[in-house]
Amino acid sequence: MSAGSFIQGLALALCVIFAATRLPDALRGKGRSIFAVLVLLCVAVGLSLAPIYLFVDGLLGGANIANLLIRFSLYAIMLLLGLRGAAAFSSESALRLISGPLGAAVLGLTVLATVILFGLSDLPESSTGLREYADQPTVHWYSHLGRIYPAYVGACLLGPAIASARDTSARGLHRVAAAFMAGGFAMVLAHTALKFTGVRTGAADLILPFGAIVLVTSGLTMIWLSRRRSVRNRSANFLANEHRRD
Repeated sequence: MSAGSFIQGLALALCVIFAATRLPDALRGKGRSIFAVLVLLCVAVGLSLAPIYLFVDGLLGGANIANLLIRFSLYAIMLLLGLRGAAAFSSESALRLISGPLGAAVLGLTVLATVILFGLSDLPESSTGLREYADQPTVHWYSHLGRIYPAYVGACLLGPAIASARDTSARGLHRVAAAFMAGGFAMVLAHTALKFTGVRTGAADLILPFGAIVLVTSGLTMIWLSRRRSVRNRSANFLANEHRRD
């Protein structure tokens, strides 16, 4: 098994496991946005694997609609992740950049251009990653376009994530989680820069984006665990204080 295939499988396994651990809280109405991020990541990562992609796209007519599902899943993931990440890192500036007029314009134009370029491309048969159609200019720019919004959100969150990782007053697990997420955002930006500069990336084409998914999903789960531990500690302290009063 190649390093790329291994990290794809690892990313999918972690997304499924982390989504399953968040399911009970989501059913109780807690953390539904992060649960949605993890479920959408399962969809996007799963569809990056040829057997799953070809099966799902066949059900959808065999015209690569499944690739559009990957794109739209990634845009939704980054929007939700951007909003929750800005809140987790207490960054008002990141929140404004993602949810404000600029962020809405970047997302809206990206979605519109994605649909237009997909519609202009000749994609008669299923092809994982549209590899068989890579020589078409519209497919080339469609592929590049799909990296813009994730890179934009990653750039907005990278600074706040690094600041949180360096915050000595924060809980240790929260700092580690922030460091993981900062590493993931940096990998997203590095992959985007390499692709736009035309550098031959080889195995990095899989290692960077799927490595970013592994780091970000791990970081999200650590933040969740850190908050659960904090809630339990507050509850234990409250009960201890009540006991002393009695």
